[in-house]
Amino acid sequence: MEAEPRGPALHRGREPRPPMGEASGRADPGSAARSPWRAGLAALAGGAPEAALPLLRRAMEAGEGGGLAPLNLGLALMQLGRLDDAVPALEAAMRAMPAHAEPPFRLGTIAGLRGDPAAAEALLRAALARDPGHVPALAALAALEEEAGCIEAAGAIIDRARAIDPAEPELDVTAARLALRREDPTAAIAAAGAVLARRPAHAGAARLFARAWHRRDGAEAALEAVARRATADPLTAGWALAAAELQAMGGNPAAALAELRTAAMLAPEAAEIRAALGLALADAGRGAEAEPLLREAIAARPTDLGLRNRLATVLWARHRPCAMLAVLEEAIRAFGPQPILLMNRALALNVLGEQQAALEAAEVAAAHRGGGAEAAMTRMAVLPYHPERGHAAALLAAGREAASRLGPAAAPPARPRDPDRRLRIGLLSGGLGRHPVGWLTLAGLEALPEAGFELAAYSLKRREDEMSARFRARCALWREVGHRDDAAIAAQMAEDGIDILLDLGGYGDGGRPGLVQRRPAPVQVKWVGMQNASMGLDGLDWMLTDARETPPGFERFYAERLLRLPDGYVCYTPPPGAPPVAPLPALARGHVTFGCFNNLAKVTPRVLAAWARILAALPEARLVLLTHVLGEAAARERVQERLAAHGLPEARVTLAGGVPHGALLATYADIDIALDPFPYTGGLTVCEALWMGVPVVTLAGDSFCARHALSHLGNVGLPDWVAESEADYVALALARAHDLPGLAALRAGLRARVAASPLTDAPRFGQALAAALRHAWRDWCARPTGP
Repeated sequence: MEAEPRGPALHRGREPRPPMGEASGRADPGSAARSPWRAGLAALAGGAPEAALPLLRRAMEAGEGGGLAPLNLGLALMQLGRLDDAVPALEAAMRAMPAHAEPPFRLGTIAGLRGDPAAAEALLRAALARDPGHVPALAALAALEEEAGCIEAAGAIIDRARAIDPAEPELDVTAARLALRREDPTAAIAAAGAVLARRPAHAGAARLFARAWHRRDGAEAALEAVARRATADPLTAGWALAAAELQAMGGNPAAALAELRTAAMLAPEAAEIRAALGLALADAGRGAEAEPLLREAIAARPTDLGLRNRLATVLWARHRPCAMLAVLEEAIRAFGPQPILLMNRALALNVLGEQQAALEAAEVAAAHRGGGAEAAMTRMAVLPYHPERGHAAALLAAGREAASRLGPAAAPPARPRDPDRRLRIGLLSGGLGRHPVGWLTLAGLEALPEAGFELAAYSLKRREDEMSARFRARCALWREVGHRDDAAIAAQMAEDGIDILLDLGGYGDGGRPGLVQRRPAPVQVKWVGMQNASMGLDGLDWMLTDARETPPGFERFYAERLLRLPDGYVCYTPPPGAPPVAPLPALARGHVTFGCFNNLAKVTPRVLAAWARILAALPEARLVLLTHVLGEAAARERVQERLAAHGLPEARVTLAGGVPHGALLATYADIDIALDPFPYTGGLTVCEALWMGVPVVTLAGDSFCARHALSHLGNVGLPDWVAESEADYVALALARAHDLPGLAALRAGLRARVAASPLTDAPRFGQALAAALRHAWRDWCARPTGP
């Protein structure tokens, strides 16, 4: 379970204007042919900035156009999204035209887009010193004040700009947004409505109109108000956009998507609506449909960082990390090393197995002045995979650093301190279905005694499958809360009377550590879902674990108290309909085939070195790597280079992309021995390999994630498949590969062994989980006051 990429960055910027100069858009064909300056202006005015570039450069070399030539060159580069390249041209224009406001305004816009508000403010004020009535500079300065939290100052600047240019709709949009932040929804409705009267397809105004009406009169009244307007004016796209916003706010993504499709049909030429539709499709997990719309939107609005970042997250969801990196690296060249881009670059590099580069990107983001808690959380998401630095002590320190940026935990809510009453257990997760969280928790939760425990689910990601249906059936309360912020979810949990919260997300996979710090329940426990180390949060009381994951003495690695179960810390649900265990393939082939079906983030250089030693000692052996990322051709090429660098022979290593779950299980028929990666070992992959009759060679470390396989193998009675060093790992793999009769016998009985073990014994696990949760509750009840 990897961390998910960080969501869209929101950056407001004005798109470059048409070319500046007296010849703007008026050059006749003959003069354009004779003059690079006029030809460049004509190309720029005609919407061909790429064609304008060489012409404007030639004009600068010839001295044509004066300072307007580098200014328009800068505008052309901005239109292409090449912000870094635009800066020298705009600086040249600023020197050449000391009284002209446009060069410093454009430079200030770029500084703001590149995450330098101090430089942006200085340049914008320089523009206003040259032209106090420069409305775009005033609007940009107001946006900076707003982002700094100075709402009244921003409002005063916008009022000044509106007095100069009362017809500019973007000023009214900003005024509506500011009114909403001042808790004046009536003023926001008026300002946004004024924009929609002039520009019926303005997406930003429609969203603000919907939010303001919702804020003032509530969800039902807001929908009715929008519906009345749509009935009266059915061809106005803005009302469909407003309805889409209200449906999304209400947690109805399908209805929101339908409204956006209506808006797109009503205004097919509106790039902003198509962008909104692309974003909604992305949020709905329909990346194949979202990608072309987002690329089109980026071409129309190249200075929108949020669109580029959202495209990157779509490519992530489609298991195309190399394509994701290309988008991010182009954005970094344009916008500079902004934290949101570096965080997602770290995740893309990590999933390709480039742990060192991933950690470096995450640490640069964490050190950036704008990185904040999100950057520290991203660092915590990639650090466990690092071959040298992903040890337990370092992970605890990183968790505490992330926690410090989130702020101290809130006081717990009051609950009746009855140690024996029925408890309401909250489940916070985006994986309540066919997901590793589901496979490793569902059976145990179903077996939790209902007389003592009621379950309430807070689902961060809607899932519709047979496992999610089982979760719903077991839960007395089910809430879809992924669209709500931490404060709203925490308030809902407190209102629902949650006694014990089980966090099933951690620092990745859509987790909400900020919500945990709000402490919506008096007792809070970490379990599964990026459970790779201590989270370092003072809002977490316990880590659900077992004696193999955290033997005595490991307490020093955890900020949480260790709540040990007597067997393993998970209960595996074997997949129904799994194919039968096949005979040992080595008996027919005459050679051993090793396999690793883990994500590449776990495949470190030290793992590759160990595998190379194993294959070198077994000249006929083969290795199969299967994971979703390897379905991307560029990723396969990149991984193949790493394999070759470590001496792994290309002809003996198969790289395969992801397949449906049933086909993945069937592929184990071709595998004799699974080679577990390290230091982040397999969790669900180990359980699945064992169920399919394939034993796993693993190496145990000191972090929680370095001991997953150790726990599962010990739980099924195979502790002798666990190595204590890399040399032992290689020796163990070779010894097992040389004992084909032993492998065949083990394989034949392994599924029955797993089925009879505590790993899949749901009633046994349910009783153990009940005892552990009751212990944690009684511990809290015994405290006279406080958490």
